[in-house]
Amino acid sequence: MRRPGVLPTELAAVGVFPVARARQLGVTRGRLAASDLVTPNRGVRRLVDVDPDLRATVLALAGRMTPAQFFSHSTAARLNGVPLPSAVEADGRLHVSVLGRAPMPRIRGVLGHRLDAERTRVITAGGVRVTDAATTWCQLAAMLSLDDLVAAGDHMLTGSAANGGRVATATIVTLTAAAELHRGSPGAARTREALPLLRVGPLSPRESLLRLRMLRHGLPEPQLNHPVPECLVDGHVPHVDFAYPEYRVAIEYEGDYHRSPEQFRRDIRRYERLQDAGWIVIRAAADDVPDDPAALQAAELVERIERRLRSRGWRP
Repeated sequence: MRRPGVLPTELAAVGVFPVARARQLGVTRGRLAASDLVTPNRGVRRLVDVDPDLRATVLALAGRMTPAQFFSHSTAARLNGVPLPSAVEADGRLHVSVLGRAPMPRIRGVLGHRLDAERTRVITAGGVRVTDAATTWCQLAAMLSLDDLVAAGDHMLTGSAANGGRVATATIVTLTAAAELHRGSPGAARTREALPLLRVGPLSPRESLLRLRMLRHGLPEPQLNHPVPECLVDGHVPHVDFAYPEYRVAIEYEGDYHRSPEQFRRDIRRYERLQDAGWIVIRAAADDVPDDPAALQAAELVERIERRLRSRGWRP
C-alpha cells in the first residue's frame, strides 16, 4: 500500500484541521482522502492516530462557521471543563446554535439549534464563540439528570486560587437569572429543582453526588473544603472535602490525583495530623460513589458516615 505523503507541519502539529486551510497550503484532494485521515465533520480532517481533542476539532470547525453561529449545550460545557456523564462526553457530535432567523448549520456531525436571543448570552472564549456558563447550564437541564445538573452547576460556582486555580464561571445570581429567562424551555423544571441544591465548594462531580446522597439519607449538611488550622501539614493549613466540625468527622474523596507518590505521602501526613487532633477521617474512592445511587457501595458509604457521626453524639 502506498504510504501517504507528509502533511505540512502546521497541520500535522495540530492533527485536526480545516480542508480549506490544507488546500491553501497545497495539500491535494487525493492526500486529503488518504487512509491516515478521517472526517469528523464535513470540511474537517483528523489524523487517525491523533486522539480526537475537542478543542482542536472545535477550532477547525469554527473556521467554517458563519459569524452568527456559536457553540452551545454540552459542547460549550466541555470547552469550559464542566464535568458531564460519560455517555454525554462520548457523543462526538458538536452543538452549534444561531439566534433568530440566522442560517442554521448544515454540517455532518453537528447538531444545530435555533435559540431565543432574549434567553441567550454569547461570549468569546478561547478564540471561539460559545454560550456563557449560565445559559449553558440551562441548556444542560434537558440533557442531564438532576444530580448531574447539580454537579455541573457546582463546578461553575466553585473557583478561586484556593481551589486549585479554577476560576468560577457563574454565580448563584447569574444561574437563577438564567433559569428565570428559560422558564418554559426544555428542562426548566429541573433547573428550578437544582438551584437550591447548588453549593460552592465541590471540586469534582463525585463530591457533588456524594453530598446529595448524604442529604437524602438524612445526614446534616456538611461544610465543604473546610480548613483545619490546628493541623498544619508542611506549613500549610489542610482542607477536608466534607467536615462536621462539631463532631470532628471528616470525609475525604480520593480521586486519581491522590495516586501520585508525592500526594500519597502528603495524604498520610495529613491524616495523621487530623487523627492526632481528634478527627475521624472517612476515606472514599470512586467505587464508593457509583453512578447508580441504589448501588450497594453507595449505601455502604453513607451508612458508614452515619455510624461515625452517631459515635460522636449526632442524632437526627
